[in-house]
Amino acid sequence: MRAILPEDNLLFAEEAFRKFTSEVSPKLCINEIPILDSLNKVSGEVVYSPIDLPPFSRSTVDGYAIKYENTPGKFTIIGKINIGEYKEIEIKENEAVEVDTGAMLPEGANAVIKIEDTKREDNIVFIDKKLRFGQNIAWIGSDIPKDFEILRKGERISPEKIATLASVGINKVKVYSPKVYVITTGDELVEPGEKLDKGKIYESNLYYLLTRLRDYIIVGSSLVRDRKEDIEKEIEKALDLADVLIITGGTSAGEKDYVHQIIREKGKIVVHGIKFKPGKPTILGQIKGKPVFGLPGNIVSTIMVYEQLIKKYLDLMSNSEHEENKKIRAKALITVEADKKRFTYIPIYILRSNKDTYFLPIPFDSYMIGTFSSADGYIALNPGDRIEEDQEAEIIIKNIDERPTLLGEEDLKMKNINVRKITLGSYPACKALEKGVGDILVISSLMCTPDNYDFKFDREILTNGKGPEIGYNDWIGISKIIKNPTVKLKSPSTVEHFLGKAKVYAPEGYIKGDKFYTERLYIVTLNNSRKFLQGIF
Repeated sequence: MRAILPEDNLLFAEEAFRKFTSEVSPKLCINEIPILDSLNKVSGEVVYSPIDLPPFSRSTVDGYAIKYENTPGKFTIIGKINIGEYKEIEIKENEAVEVDTGAMLPEGANAVIKIEDTKREDNIVFIDKKLRFGQNIAWIGSDIPKDFEILRKGERISPEKIATLASVGINKVKVYSPKVYVITTGDELVEPGEKLDKGKIYESNLYYLLTRLRDYIIVGSSLVRDRKEDIEKEIEKALDLADVLIITGGTSAGEKDYVHQIIREKGKIVVHGIKFKPGKPTILGQIKGKPVFGLPGNIVSTIMVYEQLIKKYLDLMSNSEHEENKKIRAKALITVEADKKRFTYIPIYILRSNKDTYFLPIPFDSYMIGTFSSADGYIALNPGDRIEEDQEAEIIIKNIDERPTLLGEEDLKMKNINVRKITLGSYPACKALEKGVGDILVISSLMCTPDNYDFKFDREILTNGKGPEIGYNDWIGISKIIKNPTVKLKSPSTVEHFLGKAKVYAPEGYIKGDKFYTERLYIVTLNNSRKFLQGIF
């Protein structure tokens, strides 16, 4: 049966698209795929880190692990730990263990000196300068702690996010993306590379579509000859596997144009023919409730119809709104400095008020892929550059999390509220309070006391164990009451790794232990964000 398409009855492309989407509504599709296939797709789930990163404290240089308190001085070398190797070694006063870059840290070590900054004679190493606590060490969980949100639902997946997922052992992720199957039909078609007989042409539609569809999930493709039963069989197979079917050829008025017949018999043709050149005999239909696109066999028609109709439809199924990296101007919430000798990239978070945009530079080292990928963007500084507090600078934006922002202390009471959490401690929260930026500020009484606040509550700081003290980064309130830390953690979530090995401190709920100090937390809400705390206070 031939399909005659009178011009007067055809719709313009925009009209055809509206009619089709009203009858065959694009449904958001969530499918699980390998992370290597997830680039530029939109995450269909929230993903939390199943481990601390790094998963153990390790050296960031080739050198000697020692106790920084004993420097300068001479040290007896008692062993070596290679990268990828596990050894139970504990160092004592004036002892050293040779370590590779990335090797785990021996028990008791709190600094590593580069091998080129030492002199060695047999099993004695000489260090002639004072080291600082934590020098050249990546502490366990110092990038991201276990259960940290590394991917939010609706976020476009970047190469940095893929690297972060891999770094915490995740190899699959759920994304908004339809599964697509492509069929090309025609007796005249020959695969590229094969002999071209007279009357034949090389197939190109399939190659264009498979290349263009890489933003989605391709579950199959085939080249089928112009036999109705073969095309029917391939369509049935495709619809068992895919959310969307694209067919090229067989949509016009030829005797062997079977595609429009099959779609009509097995489903419904919503639109057949559009006022579009090239691409007039396009079909928009459905079989088994799944969208089916029939394209003319002409390659330029395929390109034009794909760009104007199919891609728009697939993007609606993919929750897709792509935002390219851009540059903005913002003020520094705190002073930030570049390395004195090297061009420096520093990841940042963006914080806004009604009138100002600020950036918060994030404490960072080159191994911290989780920190980098969770940032809104970064600032690029020349060697020795210094941006003062409140000074404006150019920021490169990657992907801003537009949810309301909680900034300040980590506390289990607020673990499940649906906001972005930047739990870097009270110091940046106190600065944000001064500038009037952020949405929910959680501030420790050990750092500053707000004049006005929405809520306050006391929490007990507990201690457990004996031996060297485990402390926290200087921005965190608890750091002010721990006098001689041998380790400075980013989060109380990671303190459990030191139980039974040292004297640990953490808020109630993170550990069991003896009461050590009563800390008061103040909750300040801005920008009508108090509603996110309903049911908590």
